[in-house]
Amino acid sequence: MKRKFLVFVLLIIVAIFLMNVGSVYADKVSLMMWGGAIEEKEMKGYLAAFNEEYPDIKVEIIRPADYWPKLMSMMAAGTPPDVFYMGFPEFVSYHEKGAILSLQSYIDADPNFNESDFFPGLLGAFKDRNTKEIFGIPKDWSTYVMYYNKEMFKKAGLPTPNEMFGCGQWSWQDFLDTAKKLTKDGVHGVALDAGRWKVFPPQGGANWVQGVNKVVVDTPEFAEGIQFNADLWLKHNVAPDMTEQADQGPSDRFAHKKAAMYICGRWKAMSYKDLDFEWDIAPLPYNKGMYTWVDLVAYCVAKDNKNPDDAYKLASFLTGKKGQEIMAAAGHAIPIRRSIAYSSEFAEVLPERGIHNTVHLMPYYETMLVFNRWGEVWTAINRALEPVWMGDKTAVEALKEAQKEIDSLMGE
Repeated sequence: MKRKFLVFVLLIIVAIFLMNVGSVYADKVSLMMWGGAIEEKEMKGYLAAFNEEYPDIKVEIIRPADYWPKLMSMMAAGTPPDVFYMGFPEFVSYHEKGAILSLQSYIDADPNFNESDFFPGLLGAFKDRNTKEIFGIPKDWSTYVMYYNKEMFKKAGLPTPNEMFGCGQWSWQDFLDTAKKLTKDGVHGVALDAGRWKVFPPQGGANWVQGVNKVVVDTPEFAEGIQFNADLWLKHNVAPDMTEQADQGPSDRFAHKKAAMYICGRWKAMSYKDLDFEWDIAPLPYNKGMYTWVDLVAYCVAKDNKNPDDAYKLASFLTGKKGQEIMAAAGHAIPIRRSIAYSSEFAEVLPERGIHNTVHLMPYYETMLVFNRWGEVWTAINRALEPVWMGDKTAVEALKEAQKEIDSLMGE
C-alpha cells in the first residue's frame, strides 16, 4: 500500500513538472534563416533577449543548406515557416504569389514602429507597389566598401584609400594607379569577385534600372563600367583572373595577404576580425559619380502561418531598437534603424581594430533597384558577361546579346 502511494505521488510530481515545462513556452514560432554557424550563434543570442521579453514564445530555428528550394517546398506543402529571411530581389515574386502576409495592420497598431527611423528607400523595397502596405520589415543591410591591408599601404609608402578619398583623389584612375603600385612579389593590388560588377556601371553614369519592366544594359556607360572591371585582370594585371580566382577566391586572397584590397559588404568584417594584420574599410572609388551596391534582407511572415500575432512580435522585436542594438554590437551588418546605426553601438564595433564603421553609412546609395523577373534577368546578364571576364568578347558585344534576352523576358 505504501509503495503504491509513493508511485502515485511520483506520478503527480512528474505530471506537474511536465505541465510547467509546457507552460514555459505556450506558443511556438519557427524562424527560417540562411548563413553560417556564426550567424546562427548570433541569432540565438538575439532570441535569448527576445525570450526575456516574451518568455512564453519558443522560437525554433531552421537553417537549411538549400534555403530557397526548402522555403518553396515548405510553402507548397502548406507548412511554411512562420518568419523567414527574404531578399529584396526575391520579394517581388513571392509577394506576387500571395505567399507573404501584410504586416500593415500590426504596424499601424504598433506605437514603437516609427517608420521614419528606417533608412530612406530600404523599407520601400518590401512594400506593395500600389497599396504601399508593408509586407516585410528589413532586418539589416550592407553597403559594399573597399577593404584594404593597412600594412601593405604603409610599406609601399602610399596614402590609404580613406586618405585619398578625403583629398578627393579616389577616382577609378587613382584606384588603378594605386593597385599597380601594390601589385608585386606575388601580391595583387586588388582582388574582386566577378559578380561584384554591379558597383561599376552606376559609377560611370549608367541608369540601367529604368522601371519595374525596363532594364537597359546595352549603353556606353554600362559597358564602360563592365570593361573597367574586366580590364583589372585582362589588361592591367592588378587583379587575379578567372583561373586564379578558381584556385583561390578573392576573399581568401585578401585574408592570406595575397591582395592589398578587396571589395565586399559588411559581413566580411566579422570573418576578418581575427586576421593577423591591420586592415580597414574605405569608400569605393568613383568615376562620374559615387555609388555603392546595397544588399538588403527583411523578416517576412508567411501568409498561411498559424500564429501571426507571435510571428509579428518576433519580427518587431528583432527590428526594434533593443533588437537592433544587440545586432549592432555583434557587428555582422548595418542596423536598419538610423537611431542605432548612427550611435556608438555600431560606430564603435571592433574598437581594438579602429575600423571606420561609419564608411558603410555614407549616403551614396540609391533607391533599391527592384524590378520584375529579377532572377532571370540577373542570370541573363551574368551568362552574357562570362566571355567578357575571359577576354573572349568585349563588354559592348556581350551586353547587346544580354539586352535581347532581357527585352524578351520583360515582354513575356
